[in-house]
Amino acid sequence: MKLCDLTQFYSPLSGGVKRYVHEKIAYIGKHSPATEHILIVPGSKTQMTCNGRSRIYSIRSPLLSRTSRYRALLNLRALEEILEQERPDIIESSDPYQVGWKAIAIGRSQKIPVIGFYHSHFPEAYLRGSIKFLGKRGTHRAMKLTRSYVRKLYNQFQVTLVPSELLADVLSDWGVRNVRAVRLGVNIDIFKPTPDDRDTTRESLGVNRNQKLLLYVGRLAREKNTKTLFRSFDLLYRRRRNDFHLLIIGDGPQRHQVRELQRRTGNVSWIQYCTDSA
Repeated sequence: MKLCDLTQFYSPLSGGVKRYVHEKIAYIGKHSPATEHILIVPGSKTQMTCNGRSRIYSIRSPLLSRTSRYRALLNLRALEEILEQERPDIIESSDPYQVGWKAIAIGRSQKIPVIGFYHSHFPEAYLRGSIKFLGKRGTHRAMKLTRSYVRKLYNQFQVTLVPSELLADVLSDWGVRNVRAVRLGVNIDIFKPTPDDRDTTRESLGVNRNQKLLLYVGRLAREKNTKTLFRSFDLLYRRRRNDFHLLIIGDGPQRHQVRELQRRTGNVSWIQYCTDSA
């Protein structure tokens, strides 16, 4: 069995989709000796590297963001050539844009099943802040068009995987007929209750024993709805000044708001980036 993952959401600074595909690579390496795996992503140059039984193809692509290091995979002919050469048994697309459409077209021409993974609820993320520009009526129309787009794209996959039951219900309500919720699980080799290092962690962060520690891990960007996070913590601080401490792990365009929250409350710790989950 040969599996293929396609995604544009792949950055040297990690990210949820990158974590997902690399956990899959690690699982195949440990538990599935009969399985081959290929991963096709955008990169700074065109090359192929090996990771155990996985081959990672990067296709030279223009940079979209200097902060997140995401790139736009525009060379769809190179993508097609790799798939013609590799001939996987299943293609999994984690992209709702041009790569997703190309995956569907290649799957049909080569008679390869193609499934989609709806990792992020991108319509809500990008339209959340549009009401002040488009107004209520314009935002409602934009959301209607977006729902139609999601329905048209994802109904063409054999299956649409989603990481939660809640998101499965949303897409089903939108008319996506092939939704399957999957539990991504937790790596218990890393995240485990022993040894109990809570006191050491709190001391290193300057968190009082009596304070409740709140945690946010992710990119500091508008589409992650971090503005709600900042407002909520500011409200907690004003009502119960020293009862809570917020730990933020991540970086992005809204780093200035984090610094301001730190300055204003004194109860915010910020780790810009963790290179090693262990």
